[in-house]
Amino acid sequence: MTAASKLFQPIRVGRMNLKHRIVLSPMTRFRANKDHVHGDLALEFYTQRASTPGTLLITEATAIHPHAAGMPNIPFIYTDEQINAWKRVRSCVL
Repeated sequence: MTAASKLFQPIRVGRMNLKHRIVLSPMTRFRANKDHVHGDLALEFYTQRASTPGTLLITEATAIHPHAAGMPNIPFIYTDEQINAWKRVRSCVL
């Protein structure tokens, strides 16, 4: 691919101005703890991928209730601890 490829050209998606057209797709990584709370691995992962300004990241699937998912170590977002963990991730990528 050349630098003139559309892949590396800016695009507007909704209210966001992206500097290129490469997007991190949602992938479950099974890196939350046994209580389904994201930790430092998630912070590092998303921070690395957000290091280029104008990059769109779509996070992994996130369960909203204990009965909504049956896999170990996937992130949930229904307890205060889980919500605060996602807030930490969000603050690292903005």
